[in-house]
Amino acid sequence: MIGGRTQLWYTDEMKIRLIAHSGFYAELPEADLLFDYYYGELPVPDPGKPLFVFVSHRHADHFSEKIFDLAEQTEQIAYIISDDVPLQKIPEKLRGKTLRIGAGETREIGPEKTGKSTRTDRQVKLTVRSFASTDEGVAFLVDLGAWRLYHAGDLNNWHWEEEGPAWNADQERRYNKALKQLAACVAADGKQVDVAFVPLDSRLGASFWMGMDAYMRTVGAAHVFPMHLFGDPGVIRRMRHMPCAAPYADRILGTGAEGKEFEL
Repeated sequence: MIGGRTQLWYTDEMKIRLIAHSGFYAELPEADLLFDYYYGELPVPDPGKPLFVFVSHRHADHFSEKIFDLAEQTEQIAYIISDDVPLQKIPEKLRGKTLRIGAGETREIGPEKTGKSTRTDRQVKLTVRSFASTDEGVAFLVDLGAWRLYHAGDLNNWHWEEEGPAWNADQERRYNKALKQLAACVAADGKQVDVAFVPLDSRLGASFWMGMDAYMRTVGAAHVFPMHLFGDPGVIRRMRHMPCAAPYADRILGTGAEGKEFEL
């Protein structure tokens, strides 16, 4: 144990914790990843590993400037932030540790970009691929060591009944296009997505299931965590019991409870 936390450095385990809403903390053997934090308890950085902090877009329920406080606790930190977040929101002193990324990019981040303390027991190389959202910003496909993670941000089939058929048809077209691009990327090296974080928003009414179902059927993942629940964890149980979800229902993890951890 280090500081009350389980040290995973020499294992092949991953620990996933829902912080809140779409904010997740993933502890991997090589490094830790923080996605789309906007409220809740910030993680305490592990002094033995780099920390990569992701922001998919500028919406207030995906981004808080509190993430920059983490740089006061560790030098081994890097920020990967969608370029729709205004530059002035990023502290000037941290811009050298920040990668601003737009849709359709592939970037590699090596140990020389994780901060001043770059010589660790293992060399860390993180590969990030970004995909255009159907709302704001980007979705992330992240490779780190043996693990591949996907965080959708606000990439989803936003089927709002009040918007009308033409708008919703365009949403579905754009979403399916992004999923095909993502599936092609995954198929190119034959490495499946180990963990996916995908919106499951009950505000969409009867269409709440469409985005997650299309993702699992087009791309897939060994484990999928529903997110963007807007305080309705019951939508997870509803998704598991949808007839369309039968082929992957046992891969839907999470309860919607903030702070809940899963070891994979």
